[in-house]
Amino acid sequence: MKRIATFKILAILLSVSFIATSCKNDGIDSEIAGPSAAAFKEMRAQSLQDLTQTKTFKAEDGVVFTSSKGAKVTIHPNCLRDAGNNLVSGDVSLSFVEIYDRGNMVMTNKPVMGKDASGNLLPLVTGGEYNIQVKQGDKALKPGCTFTVTVPAANTGGLDMNMKLWKGNINEAGDLVWDEVNPGGQGKEAGIGPNTETARYDIWGNSFGWANVDRFYNDARPKTQIKVVVPAGYNKENSGVFLAYEGEPNVLALLDTYDSKDHFFSEHYGFVPVGLNLHIVFVSESNGAVAYVIKKVKIEDKGLITINKEEVQRDTKSNLVNMINNLK
Repeated sequence: MKRIATFKILAILLSVSFIATSCKNDGIDSEIAGPSAAAFKEMRAQSLQDLTQTKTFKAEDGVVFTSSKGAKVTIHPNCLRDAGNNLVSGDVSLSFVEIYDRGNMVMTNKPVMGKDASGNLLPLVTGGEYNIQVKQGDKALKPGCTFTVTVPAANTGGLDMNMKLWKGNINEAGDLVWDEVNPGGQGKEAGIGPNTETARYDIWGNSFGWANVDRFYNDARPKTQIKVVVPAGYNKENSGVFLAYEGEPNVLALLDTYDSKDHFFSEHYGFVPVGLNLHIVFVSESNGAVAYVIKKVKIEDKGLITINKEEVQRDTKSNLVNMINNLK
C-alpha cells in the first residue's frame, strides 16, 4: 500500500510539473536566436495573409460581401475593368483585409501614421483600416464605377463625427503611410459619411487598395523626439518599434527611422507629447517565433529608452496580439 501511495504522489507531481511547463512556454522555446530579415518579412506577410478574407463571384453580377467583423463591401454588376479598361466578365476573386486593433497592426506592420499639410507623418486615431483587391486569375482588376464600403463604428468604440477617409500607400521603406482623401473637400472620387442611424461609416470610392477611417491624434502638450535603443543585431530590416499610447486603443504610432551607428529607432518630426504614458512595443523574430519587448514609459523631453537583450522574450503571434490589445 505504501508503495502504491508513493507512486501516485510521484505521478501527480510529474503531471503538475508538465502542466506548469506547458503553460509557461506554450510550446515556445525561451532561448532567443538571432533575427533574420527574411524570416521577419515572411512573418509579417503571413500575418497579413492570416487576416485575408476571400469571395469568388461573377463580375457581371457584382457582389455584396459582409466581412467577419461586419464591414460590407458592395461592388455593382458590370463594374470591373482590366488594365486596358475593358469590361470584365466571368469568375473573379475579392480579397478583403480589415484591421481595427493595435495587435494586428503591429504584426502586419500597418500602423496609423498620416501625412499632414506639410508632409509630416503624424499619429492618427483609427476607425478601422481595410484593403480591397479584386483579381481574375493573377491579373489585378479596377473598378469602373463607384463602389461602397460600410464599417461598423462599434469595432473601434463608437461613432466619431470627425473621421476622414485616408488612402494608404507603401513607401520605399516598406511602411504603410496614409494620405487624406479630398483634403479641404476638393474632388469627389471618394469620401466618407458617418451614419448616426446605423452607427457606421459609409464610404464610397473608385479605386481599390488600402483605405482608412481616421483623424489626427490631438494632444496640446509640448512634443519631443525620442530615441529607442535596441540590442546589437537588430535593425529596421529585422525588427520594428511601435508606440501604443496609454488610454488610446485606436492609436499606434511607428518609429520609422533607424540609426545604424548608435542602434536606435526614432522618427523625423518630434511628435510624441512630453509627459505622455505609453508602451514601447519592440517586435522581431526568433527561429520562426515572435521576439518582443513591451515596456511602459513616461515620455521625457528628448527621452532615451533602452531595450536590453535580456528583456527580449519569445512567444506565439496570437499571444503577442492579445497582450498588445490588452494594454491599457
